[in-house]
Amino acid sequence: MKTKKILSFALAMLMGVPLFAGCEKQDTPPEPSVTFTDVWTEGVSKTFSAGESYTVRFDAAFGGQNYIKLEYTSACGLDATMHFTGEGGKKYSERFFLSKDDTEFRQILDYYHENNFDKTLESIDFKCVHQSGAFELKKVSAAVHPIDFSKVNFYAPDYTEENMQLYIQGKTVKLGVNLKLGGAIDYLSSVNQGVALYSDMGNVYVGQSAKDKMYVEDDVNLINAHDTGRLVQQSFYGTKGDSLDEPQDDYECGLFDHDGNPATPDVAWPYNPVQGGDMYQNLSQLVDVQFTDTRIYIKVRPMDWAKSGSITPFYMEDVYEILEDPLYGEYVSVTNKSTDFSGYVHDNVRDQELPAFYGITPLGKLAAYKGGEPWTDKSISYDDNLGFWSPGTSANRFRATENWIAWLNEDDWGIGLYVPDVEHMLVGRNEYTVDMSNIGVDPSGAVSCTYTAPLGKFSMPTYDSFTYRYYLKLDNVTYSRALFQSLRENGAENGDIKKLEGRA
Repeated sequence: MKTKKILSFALAMLMGVPLFAGCEKQDTPPEPSVTFTDVWTEGVSKTFSAGESYTVRFDAAFGGQNYIKLEYTSACGLDATMHFTGEGGKKYSERFFLSKDDTEFRQILDYYHENNFDKTLESIDFKCVHQSGAFELKKVSAAVHPIDFSKVNFYAPDYTEENMQLYIQGKTVKLGVNLKLGGAIDYLSSVNQGVALYSDMGNVYVGQSAKDKMYVEDDVNLINAHDTGRLVQQSFYGTKGDSLDEPQDDYECGLFDHDGNPATPDVAWPYNPVQGGDMYQNLSQLVDVQFTDTRIYIKVRPMDWAKSGSITPFYMEDVYEILEDPLYGEYVSVTNKSTDFSGYVHDNVRDQELPAFYGITPLGKLAAYKGGEPWTDKSISYDDNLGFWSPGTSANRFRATENWIAWLNEDDWGIGLYVPDVEHMLVGRNEYTVDMSNIGVDPSGAVSCTYTAPLGKFSMPTYDSFTYRYYLKLDNVTYSRALFQSLRENGAENGDIKKLEGRA
């Protein structure tokens, strides 16, 4: 594929035609209305003791409807399994979790399309796994989800079907999320601002100034999406399971080549839900997606990174929006919510990625404020010679005391990432190059990348949900910094992270 792209580039330059002309990526249309039909309205109430189980029977026909909605109230967290049957004795079950903090649950049924038959909901088993108290299931409804998943090839992670790529676009910012990759961000570009990709003596340059460079593309993806482990996505670390001398739960670790060195052995890898999928390129299970032309909501059960095809008992939720500041213009707001319902013992305080961010190498200069007088317009620190992020050094592991970093081009334009109340950063560059013969004309698909993890330090909670929010800004670093300061002054914070770290 890379050879074809470079060949096309050469032919286009010879003909004087901009590459990709007439191939602009299409925006996502507004979500078609979803009409739920009640399939069960009898209602049932139950007061649970801790650890108690209870089964509700339905015999509710779903037919070909693949989208379920439960309306409920609960004082406890419930680990549940719904059981479906079909003609000829066919059976299909799906595990899920009802949080005590919610009153509605939606799920796409048979997401991987492995049980393609008309279904009847026979029963749901509930088990109280967190606290205790009253539960009421009010009704169950069904619908056909507006996205058709039946034609999706889940064994081809490198190919994204058109209906599995969603975009929201403002006046200057375009954001894309890939449903096939767990709804993680795989696309971010600046539009209507003159930002383009150019060839500069065989090197790739992304920015607003053409100088003497040769035009290549004007809708440039700034996110590295080489595989399931890249993107901008949620990732957390939990129990060490059977790697401990005295295991505290029944988790069995996978093995992972953590340092890329074939001379060192693979290490036992802890429980590690990753939104995009696992290291074997198995794709995470999409639980729900709701979208309009201005907002995307995602809920996913992620794969366990170092184990092949192991879907975790964990929910990751994202709300993506493009917002506008009256002074500093448009920016991306992302709210992430996480709920682990594994029951594993996560008592290992460790670094957590908030989020994991991978960018393209043409934005390869790091900027951050590292001083002791944050938000006082003191000088920014720059580094355009970073190496790989492991092992950690003072250059790639530091305190960004204004809670932001930016990846820039040579003219200080690029992506700013702001995570309120999180100042510890792990950053680096993998196989850094901007040589077009190595990264091609689409650096978003290259092995070479940049990496950022704003780090929280806490043990993953079990059953209790937590939320954090971050912001992305495409601009000169001076203006990105000014926006982040404005957001802070207007109350941007991450209270759940401070609580998890014992700071609140």
